[in-house]
Amino acid sequence: YGTQLLCGATQAINDINAKGGLKSIKLEIIPVDDQCDPDLAVTQAVSIVENKHYHAIIGHVCSAATLATSNIYAKANMLVITPTSTNSKITERNISTIFRMTGTDQQQSSTAANFISNILKSKRIAILHDQELYSKDLADMVSEQLLQLGVTPVLYQGINKGTCNFTPIIKKLKALNADAVYFAGLYPEVSALAKTLNVLELQIPLITADGIAVNKFISNVGSNKISESVLMTFADNPRNLISSQAVINKMHKNNLETTGYALYAYAAVETIAHAIDNTNTTDGRTLANWLHQHEVNTVLGKKSWATNGDIMNSQFKICSLVAENNLK
Repeated sequence: YGTQLLCGATQAINDINAKGGLKSIKLEIIPVDDQCDPDLAVTQAVSIVENKHYHAIIGHVCSAATLATSNIYAKANMLVITPTSTNSKITERNISTIFRMTGTDQQQSSTAANFISNILKSKRIAILHDQELYSKDLADMVSEQLLQLGVTPVLYQGINKGTCNFTPIIKKLKALNADAVYFAGLYPEVSALAKTLNVLELQIPLITADGIAVNKFISNVGSNKISESVLMTFADNPRNLISSQAVINKMHKNNLETTGYALYAYAAVETIAHAIDNTNTTDGRTLANWLHQHEVNTVLGKKSWATNGDIMNSQFKICSLVAENNLK
């Protein structure tokens, strides 16, 4: 996930610098890896705000890290734009300087629950999660929205992160006569479940979220057929937009990844650059105030934000990673 963001941000910076930079100043991306560890992220955030050469934050990748560090950046008056963090709590705490380029878990879970109930017509649904903040909150929201739709999950269970053996879970799903499974987690565990479903010939839909939006999910599964059978919620694919084609071509020539959230990071850089260019400052509150009042033209199209920093008109859809990224 970090590689996706670094690829998109790097290309955006290169494109801006190729045109002379911002206010004739060349920009630089400094990559920092928090390993999706909130404690490590806090340590790094403290170091970042103490370094006067840093002017804005693109990230963090994981919601837990973003939540853990957002107050640190807010106190330092730094603009933060996360291309990937979907946890709804991030923008519910009245921090004016934080924005996101994608939607929220509330939207993502609603899309999943409606698909499971109204399209699949599933009645015996199992809900799994890997016990991380991102996953458990998402699983809880899907469960709650299914209940509102009149569907009570037959199983709700946390799975230890790093689990490879899903045979006991499959046996439980068979015993419960489950007709669908929703797994809120990341690609290692979801790919292991998908493979086990295939090996044990339990042919029920597996639905997950944007945590599998990396090419490694496909290589882990080892089969396009299995990968295509796993459905995920994901925001609109920017690779299908006319506005993104020139950027994609340049990134491919530079051997930079364009899948998943790479172009969301490109758009985050564009957004920050637009704000600085129009305000002549790197002051976080001034930049945020400008963004709250203006629409920005990005590789994702024209974007604007609600007063809490949520992106406007964001939608999730159900798709296959293989089909979405045209990796057949």
